[in-house]
Amino acid sequence: MALRGQSLAELEVLCNHLYEGTDLAQRMQAEKVLLELINSPECLSQCQLLLEQGTTSYAQLLAATCLSKLVSRASPLPVEQRIDIRNYILNYVASQPKLAPFVMQALVQVIAKITKLGWFEVLKDQLIFRDITADVKKFLQGTVDHYIIGVMILSELTQEMNLVDYSRPSAKHRKIATSFRDTSLKDILMLACSLLKELLAKPLTIQDRQQESLAMHLLKLVLNCLNFDFIGNSADESADDLCTVQIPTNWRTIFLEPGTLDLFFDLYHSLPPMLSQLALSCLVQFASTRRSLFSNPERAKYLGNLIKGVKQILENPQGLSDPGTYHEFCRFLARLKTNYQLGELVMVKDYPEVIRLIANFTITSLQHWEFAPNSVHYLLTLWQRMVASVPFVKTAEPHLLDTYAPEITKAYITSRLDCVPVVIRDGLEDPLDDTATVFQQLEQLCTVSRCEYEKTCTLLVQLFDQNAQNYQKLLHSSSRNPLEITVQEGRLAWLVYFVGTFVGGRLTYTSTDEHDAMDGELSCRVFQLISLMDAQLPQSSNEKVELAILWFLDQFRKTYVGDQLQHTSKSKHFPFLGISDNYSLSDLRCRTMFYTALTRLLMVDLGEDEDEFENFMLPLTVSFESVTQIFNSSFEQEEAKRMLIGLARDLRGIAFALNTKTSYTMLFDWIYPAYISVLQRAIELWYQEPACTTPILKLMAEFMQNRSQRLNFDVSSPNGILLFREASKMICTYGNQILSLGTLSKDQVYPLKLKGISICYSALKSALCGNYVSFGVFKLYGDNHFDNVLQAFVKMLLSVSHSDLLQYRKLSQSYYPLLECVTQDHMSFITSLEPRVLIYILTSISEGLTAIDTIVSSSCCASLDYIVTYLFKHIAKEGKKTLRCREISQDGQRLFNFMQQNPEVLQQMMSILMNTIIFEDCRNQWSVSRPLLGLILLNEKYFSELRATLINSQPDSKREVLDQCFRNLMEGVEQNLLVKNRDRFTQNMSVFRRDMAEALRSEGASDPGSLDMMS
Repeated sequence: MALRGQSLAELEVLCNHLYEGTDLAQRMQAEKVLLELINSPECLSQCQLLLEQGTTSYAQLLAATCLSKLVSRASPLPVEQRIDIRNYILNYVASQPKLAPFVMQALVQVIAKITKLGWFEVLKDQLIFRDITADVKKFLQGTVDHYIIGVMILSELTQEMNLVDYSRPSAKHRKIATSFRDTSLKDILMLACSLLKELLAKPLTIQDRQQESLAMHLLKLVLNCLNFDFIGNSADESADDLCTVQIPTNWRTIFLEPGTLDLFFDLYHSLPPMLSQLALSCLVQFASTRRSLFSNPERAKYLGNLIKGVKQILENPQGLSDPGTYHEFCRFLARLKTNYQLGELVMVKDYPEVIRLIANFTITSLQHWEFAPNSVHYLLTLWQRMVASVPFVKTAEPHLLDTYAPEITKAYITSRLDCVPVVIRDGLEDPLDDTATVFQQLEQLCTVSRCEYEKTCTLLVQLFDQNAQNYQKLLHSSSRNPLEITVQEGRLAWLVYFVGTFVGGRLTYTSTDEHDAMDGELSCRVFQLISLMDAQLPQSSNEKVELAILWFLDQFRKTYVGDQLQHTSKSKHFPFLGISDNYSLSDLRCRTMFYTALTRLLMVDLGEDEDEFENFMLPLTVSFESVTQIFNSSFEQEEAKRMLIGLARDLRGIAFALNTKTSYTMLFDWIYPAYISVLQRAIELWYQEPACTTPILKLMAEFMQNRSQRLNFDVSSPNGILLFREASKMICTYGNQILSLGTLSKDQVYPLKLKGISICYSALKSALCGNYVSFGVFKLYGDNHFDNVLQAFVKMLLSVSHSDLLQYRKLSQSYYPLLECVTQDHMSFITSLEPRVLIYILTSISEGLTAIDTIVSSSCCASLDYIVTYLFKHIAKEGKKTLRCREISQDGQRLFNFMQQNPEVLQQMMSILMNTIIFEDCRNQWSVSRPLLGLILLNEKYFSELRATLINSQPDSKREVLDQCFRNLMEGVEQNLLVKNRDRFTQNMSVFRRDMAEALRSEGASDPGSLDMMS
């Protein structure tokens, strides 16, 4: 359909279909046709036609929408054309002031967009889009309708300047917004305030509706100014209670002028509810002004004016009967404590009277629970923060919270109990069903209730006893009234929630034994209620009560039972510290955490005090001496075993907490050499009992951890080598012994063998990567401990199937990082291995490349990269090697010969990596790219075959695109493995992966599932 002038009537019909139609097919057809208008070269003339000759508001709205999209395009219209559009719309709205509100809003939005996007544009040495304020002032000289249009333009412009368009560079948006803030925003705010003063002082001679409309747009303009993102932090609007308005320093004069606040309080009292709500919204922002804008005396004066306004509102609360106004006033009260300290509030002249009025207002609000329930959050926020600030108040002025906070708590509790019969009898929505709101309010009430906690507990005990007795009577009554029972259960549900909240709100630093006793009284009643409810099962139960009891039990556990057990008179002893047979070996696991906590306490003041450390270790010293004596005589195995398990767990907890070189050295000097030999002996004797070997091996693994560089001993100290020798002995002993067990059943293989092997691998990995041992020293001085532990690593590895390596997560997460360390620093060992062992290791890498666990797959990629790099460097040097490096290259030659005899090994891994990049959800793209480049450079012929296979499997129409993708992959990549070249390949691969995915997804591509190159 051609869009010419004569099609105006048809366009109007289509507009009606688009904006008013109920037939979906008609609306879709209308949208399709009207899209042509936006993309048409005649769009501007058609929009002008619709605006000037259109007979419906929808035609005008369509023209405004098209113009908005046109001026917002990424490739902007010429400057002159945008100026013409802006001037045309300004003249149009000036000549048509009675347009429909939604049309006027859309046209004003076009002006704002043009102004924002052209803010820095220059024509004839002038910033031509910044004269919008001058244009608006012309409107302010006309009729009231023109007055309103001028204010709308400023309001929309302020909002548009603050709006982040994520399709455009954020830096450009911030630059425009900052410039607008610095050049125009203050003037706009001052203009709006002066117009509001005129409106208030000398009402215009117009209809009341027009006056209200003008006041509404002026208040919205002020609100947009105060909501502006002044510093570019894009504050989350949902985080209402955390918002601080970062008013610019050059606005100080506006805020220091007392008349500014008075103006908005006067507007609140003078305007109808809808507009007084907007005045309060502005006051919320005024109350949130950043503290640093004022000096201390100025801030006190400003706060005094705010409090004076609050007092006036509360003394004449008629306006708060409107839910919207009431909600904004609650927000206003909450912001007072968000932005000002309690010590500042109590110094205000009218504080005692105002806090009394606020308390009465809060109590009344809580009693009318059905009125604006979402606003209660702000009132509770105010009281919560005020009570939480009490310990920090330094002034002598009374805060009076000990008088009013218990009343607030009582009002909340009684109002919730009173709402139960109303909700049940009238079928209203139960507040308890909104658990998110209930828990949020209970958390706030929890803080308030701790002020004069005795009063709160006395009230709750009284109410609980009263309602529990009534419930019991109803249950045993001959004429059971189901309605009354439901009401009573609803009350009990609320009471249980309150008890759980108050018990869960216990704070260690403020609680006393008296408070704990009160918690006990409350908890006792809930436990009695649980017994009473259980007695009714299965005949009857109440879901709300059951949920409340679960909430209570969770809070009780956290405070008095759970992992974060706080110190109370209830925790008298720790039975897991004994060695009695009454407790299972699994109970001894608690000892590690216990000794970690004790050692952290010791570390607070330990410093370099060795005597203090010896005293701390004295109980363990005595225990080790006892075990040593038992070993040297005909010993009782079970007793020695339990003692050693406990000691190993204790020492691991201590070692975990010692994160400084000084403290760790004290522990090493304590355990070496006397006591570590006892651990070695235990591994020899009980290697087939995991309950004993696991704690000892974990202790050794913890010893090998160079956390916070704690193992960096002094240069004159041999401790690093001595520690490694002991670890080597233990790993070799365990490895040789465990292999003697032979074949194990499926259910025994992990606990008896693989778990111990995984711990040994973790310990060895920590040693190899710890940077505290120079491993070259061992060969230099004929020490075989390093070679022995590597051989033990291989022996244990060969006893594990490839499937088990990946099936058991802890084993795979210890083996593959260890292999990465070995290939990184000890390739001479790798090249010295027998071909069957090399095949096993490379196969494990190949299978690990496709593992779901990114730790495993990333370690495999790193190991493969080290191997490929080693081989590539050897080949590069082979043609130019000198006599001096001929011996050095023998290791590389062995690896080169192996790869020549087994070319399919690297080829298969290249296929896997290419398959991962092209077809899989590759979560470690960088890791995959590093070995892939080396594989391609070593196997260029095979890479070309893979490339041809993939391209030929696709339709002819796609082959050129895919071929270009492969060419781009290697573009600019050189024949070396330098870091710069690797980074270039990684960047290319990222683009390659994206382009390949798009090409293969598009219509006509073959099913990727049929292209698996791993075959």
